[in-house]
Amino acid sequence: MFFAKTAISAALMAAVNGHMIMKTPTPFDPEHLNNSPLDAKGKDFPCKFASGVYSATGGTVNQYELGSSQPLTFIGSAVHGGGSCQVVMTYDNPPTADSKWKVIHSIEGGCPAKGQAGNLPENSNGDGAGKYTFKVPSDIPTGKGTIGWTWFNRIGNREMYMNCGPLELTGQSGDQSNFDKLPDMVVLNIGSHPTTTEGVDYKFTDPGPSVEDNTGEFGVATCSNDGCKPGDQSGSGSGSGSGSGSSSSGSATTSAAATPTSSQAAGNNGGVFLTTGTPSSSAAVTSTPVASTPATASSSAVPTTTPSSGSGSGSGSNTGSGSAGAASGACSSEGMWNCIGGTSYQQCASGEWSVAMPMAAGTKCTPGQSTDLGMIAAGRKVRAFRA
Repeated sequence: MFFAKTAISAALMAAVNGHMIMKTPTPFDPEHLNNSPLDAKGKDFPCKFASGVYSATGGTVNQYELGSSQPLTFIGSAVHGGGSCQVVMTYDNPPTADSKWKVIHSIEGGCPAKGQAGNLPENSNGDGAGKYTFKVPSDIPTGKGTIGWTWFNRIGNREMYMNCGPLELTGQSGDQSNFDKLPDMVVLNIGSHPTTTEGVDYKFTDPGPSVEDNTGEFGVATCSNDGCKPGDQSGSGSGSGSGSGSSSSGSATTSAAATPTSSQAAGNNGGVFLTTGTPSSSAAVTSTPVASTPATASSSAVPTTTPSSGSGSGSGSNTGSGSAGAASGACSSEGMWNCIGGTSYQQCASGEWSVAMPMAAGTKCTPGQSTDLGMIAAGRKVRAFRA
């Protein structure tokens, strides 16, 4: 979703700019490439080509030998709590909406940064995001084409990012059938495609033969082109097997619904997100708390409030002083928010209360348990975040 630049307080400007751009592989037309996500209606899919500015021109050709390992790096700081990425390719150059994109590497969780509850310190030219490695399949055809990076952000507006660059594969040419049986690129959050579940890392139903698994800290949902389902429902993957094994930098931990840990509170929480890109007809501000949301496929059901031990009887082992105190242990109202004194918050996720997380600088929430987490910024109400 796109929003125009809005004149607001410095507190709200924290963690706004510096959305991510692919640095390597080298993108097309890097001097003009902006850092916005794909258009919400899918008008510039793939590769943001329909903007009238960015096109399949310029940039250094990424010449890769089959079977080689290559770097994936980024510029920017608004990592939106990480998420999941895919490295994809097509033999079309320039590619179109009808091109056949195949996945050669998946990064499940922790992309484009690992262990981030929110954003990195604001720097549109920053290089503090994660650095990853992907392996080029060894048994697909050589030739020219396009390589791309896609990203589904964990927190913030439901968006899809995609940058692309020119590609030339060299070496001993393989068989077209090995390329054809690689998994299709996952497309979500644009046009008529389903949306991702906010607040969790994303595994892929078919991540392909080369996978880096960084999940386990924020809970997971498993996604395909049909949408996302709660928990780890991924298969063993398909494909030629040319990029077998997971990256050495990724962990082997998988969690169907992990409870957030205290490490999430480290660094810049980035509780408020503004997307700057193609202006829409009206300026708007959206605020997003950083607590991990439950991995549910739909938020249509509104949960019932579960009071804490100081506010009457209730199920679970909630503790704390009244409705404004911290809760712990089991909880039964999935998705319920608990604002603690207006300065920190937690959420009922996967049957357990999460650890308390501090509000972003310059923001407050409405104390007590509720299906809404009222966000207050610079003395005025911005938006109620509904469970």
